[in-house]
Amino acid sequence: MSLYTVICLTMLWGLIDTTEIQNDFYDSCKWKCLIFAQLWPGSFCMSFPRKSCHIPDQVNDWTIHGLWPNGHKFCNKSRHLTKEDIDNLTDKLFHYWPSLTNFEPFKFWANEWSKHGTCAACADSMSTPHKYFSLALQLRMKFVINKAFAAAGITPSCDKGYTLNHFHTALTDFGTHVNLQCYKSTGRQILMQIKIPLSKDFSIGCQPIEDNFNKSYYHPCTSKSEIYYYPLTSHPHDPCH
Repeated sequence: MSLYTVICLTMLWGLIDTTEIQNDFYDSCKWKCLIFAQLWPGSFCMSFPRKSCHIPDQVNDWTIHGLWPNGHKFCNKSRHLTKEDIDNLTDKLFHYWPSLTNFEPFKFWANEWSKHGTCAACADSMSTPHKYFSLALQLRMKFVINKAFAAAGITPSCDKGYTLNHFHTALTDFGTHVNLQCYKSTGRQILMQIKIPLSKDFSIGCQPIEDNFNKSYYHPCTSKSEIYYYPLTSHPHDPCH
């Protein structure tokens, strides 16, 4: 066998090995569903001390809370977010994925990448920070909650409550496993967050692993009483007074 042939075969074997390694990496996702979570700023600050929560001036709609591979966190602590990674996305992130607490925005995004993005990165569509945050912004444009609510006659109000079924009917196009989460205050269920489960191909209908709600500020909204969808006001800690 000539030296040239040996070199060619060595290169070919190397390419095969590299491809197999890449395939193993992309197939190593242990999660089944992605959870795309959106927060309602109109009631968000009610669950926080007054000095630790604020609504930025540019925020007037549902915001992204996160894009989370279901059941997995902190998959690669060596992969850190840099400002250069998302430089051309920051304007949109400030508007659609802001920090609603005193957590500095970039630190908030860096934490989301470290905690959740590194687990999503095993999928090619989210393999870099830029892809991950871009995809979350695209999903925000796809799942527009306020439009779905408005079409169903659901509008923010301090006085009028809605049934859980009314909300689910409004969100029919978001899949069968949409999770509405509420915060209880003065005996009322107040809508706080909506989680939309997605399959790895971003289709709706994935059935996620149950959350541990003992460690959550919010719990699934129930059909036992009406649910209130508070308005977004200049008094976010007490929007109805």
